[in-house]
Amino acid sequence: IWQRLGPHLPSPLKLTNIQLYETPELWADYEGNGMQAYLTLSTHFSAAHRLALPDLSDEENDDIYGKCARPNGHGHNYQVEVTVKGDVDRRTGMLVDLVALQAAIAHHVIDPFDHTFLNKDVPYFSEVVPTAENIVIRICQLLQRPIQEIGATLHKVKLIESPNNSAEVFAEDAESLDCAPRVSPVLASV
Repeated sequence: IWQRLGPHLPSPLKLTNIQLYETPELWADYEGNGMQAYLTLSTHFSAAHRLALPDLSDEENDDIYGKCARPNGHGHNYQVEVTVKGDVDRRTGMLVDLVALQAAIAHHVIDPFDHTFLNKDVPYFSEVVPTAENIVIRICQLLQRPIQEIGATLHKVKLIESPNNSAEVFAEDAESLDCAPRVSPVLASV
């Protein structure tokens, strides 16, 4: 598509990106960089969480987190978009084994997070407030190595918490982002 369309655009227009959807849950991007392409897989999980810091009063937590600090928590149907990048294999025409990518995401993210109360059921979030930002950083950390092991590079992860709230992290930046536990392990009881 790039090779056929690009030369026919009138000046000064320039083709910068092609996005091709196979399904609403799977699409590829190409930016004209030789054989390098991006593949995004979208999936979902359902989980509950509570946003609150144990050293603050209920009123202070309410001031910071609003409804999300309610004592019994609340849930979301999270949408996760995982984008990998790599060179398209000339023989297979793929940049990654799709089945292996789906399995890595399921094993490292969906299975441990789906139908849980994140604060109590996922040990990491017993010490880190499970905001959308912290969840997407954690997902990025969990997927870096498994995606490398299947021959691709994690490019970015986007977590859509609701129609008006999402967080996105580029994998190159994830290592420098610090959401390491800084509070005592009592968030699970908050």
